[in-house]
Amino acid sequence: MLAFLVAASGLVLGYWLVSVFLSTPKPSGAESGDDREPEAPHVVDIGARHWTEVLGVAADADEAQITAAYRRCIAENHPDRVATMAAEIRTLASERTAEINAAYDLAMRSTKR
Repeated sequence: MLAFLVAASGLVLGYWLVSVFLSTPKPSGAESGDDREPEAPHVVDIGARHWTEVLGVAADADEAQITAAYRRCIAENHPDRVATMAAEIRTLASERTAEINAAYDLAMRSTKR
């Protein structure tokens, strides 16, 4: 019986420690009565380039072809692949990745319509 109580108290203490140390702190000013709107998601403008140029597919490509092109482009330009290179190259890779993600989102929205 004593071993059960020790194990139960250990589990409770462990749960409490994990919840205290892994909980995300509230940002300052985010009280329970705060009526601010959440921030809008970050939108990347791909400029004058069409999503077909960014992904390298034809305009009449189906969803599977678009997804394959997206995965190929992300594999080539992902910032993790250039993590050991210069800061300029890492910045360029992250910008290119954001552009590819934005183009993929546009492509998926246009194929759903």
